[in-house]
Amino acid sequence: MFKNLSLKVILFGFIFTFFSSFGQSYFIGIFNSGIRADLSITHGQFGTIYASATLLSSLILMWIGKKIDDMDVFKFSIFVIILLFFACYFFSTIKIIPFLFIGIFFLRLSGQGLMSHTATTTVSRYFEKTRGKALSLTWLGLSTAEFILPVLMVFLLTITSWRYIWIYISVLVLIFLPIISFLLIKKLKLDSRESFKEDKKKENKALTYLKKTK
Repeated sequence: MFKNLSLKVILFGFIFTFFSSFGQSYFIGIFNSGIRADLSITHGQFGTIYASATLLSSLILMWIGKKIDDMDVFKFSIFVIILLFFACYFFSTIKIIPFLFIGIFFLRLSGQGLMSHTATTTVSRYFEKTRGKALSLTWLGLSTAEFILPVLMVFLLTITSWRYIWIYISVLVLIFLPIISFLLIKKLKLDSRESFKEDKKKENKALTYLKKTK
């Protein structure tokens, strides 16, 4: 389906940054009023919970994020997808304030944090000379989502509950992302590319040394 590996990596990054929206502030904020009404909390209470959960997710991200260096990128992506699926589904079930904190924590960690982290790390490690161009194309995913999703969510909120929307999102994440990840990066070996680069550097250094000694 996609024969060009570079195109596959960029498309993978684009899709992952698009789906990172489910943990982004602009997206969660769309459901602010519905959540506050269901849980009977104020703007201030919601803001405090949101800020605390975001801070904790940032701290945890520093520990989990580095695991991508030790794992196959496809396996790490599946882990992130499962975590995002759980976060979206759990978010649809929150009925008490402590669960709201947990739900936001997992959404921020898996969506805004790990989805973006996986996309940018994969693209950055794959591309060398055109890394800036590749990353700019990758982040068009988030820009596209910011253009499409708010309008779509506002429309869906007029015909269904915010809880059902999050269930639909969780199903989409669970079905679509594993398939697209398998098609795009199943055979991608970033560690072998780095080994190849290191070998080339050593070879170039050896050639330079031989030239100097002649």
